[in-house]
Amino acid sequence: MQNLPEDLNNIIGDYLFSCKKYPIYINKEFTEMFCKKTKNCKEVTISRKTYCQHCDKNQIWRARMIMNNLLTG
Repeated sequence: MQNLPEDLNNIIGDYLFSCKKYPIYINKEFTEMFCKKTKNCKEVTISRKTYCQHCDKNQIWRARMIMNNLLTG
């Protein structure tokens, strides 16, 4: 990975890192890339299930509506 150009490393990082819920630490360079790509991610726990506030907006909304009996599920 040290010999690859930075653009190619960013493309590889896009495939590897989707959310902070699934961390992958390879080396220092990819750890910095992981932190940049997942800076908006925050964990939210709803009824013992962990969601990401940035990535799982729709699931959080549905879970809260079901808990408030506003949506049949």
